[in-house]
Amino acid sequence: MARGRGSASRGEAESRSGLAVKRGRHGRGVFATRRYVKGQLIESCPTVEVPDADVTGRLDDYVYASVKDGDALFVLGYGMLYNHSANPNVEYVQDEPSIIKFRALRTVRPGEELTIDYGERWWETRGLEPG
Repeated sequence: MARGRGSASRGEAESRSGLAVKRGRHGRGVFATRRYVKGQLIESCPTVEVPDADVTGRLDDYVYASVKDGDALFVLGYGMLYNHSANPNVEYVQDEPSIIKFRALRTVRPGEELTIDYGERWWETRGLEPG
């Protein structure tokens, strides 16, 4: 049976996006399926702002701080799955209130995990040391 347009398999869709979710040394993470060069946009993610008080339990490990005090951001796309590194290869910037953009800090090869720096506050609020 021939495939119609828009009916690509899951693997093909991941390959076209340049990103895939796989198991890494810190559990699930985001991996490059193609090469990115320094400064290149990796992903532009819509966000949903919610009151900090509504974020409890393990979910707190996956939200981002909002520019608005007292609020947290749910980052859609792959945004909530980037793992931490003290030497990250990705940075994120909130240029618009409802979008966070992820850009390569250096050249990233296919198969490499994409990582961000969670920041000191993330570790301090959990009584942990960066790993």
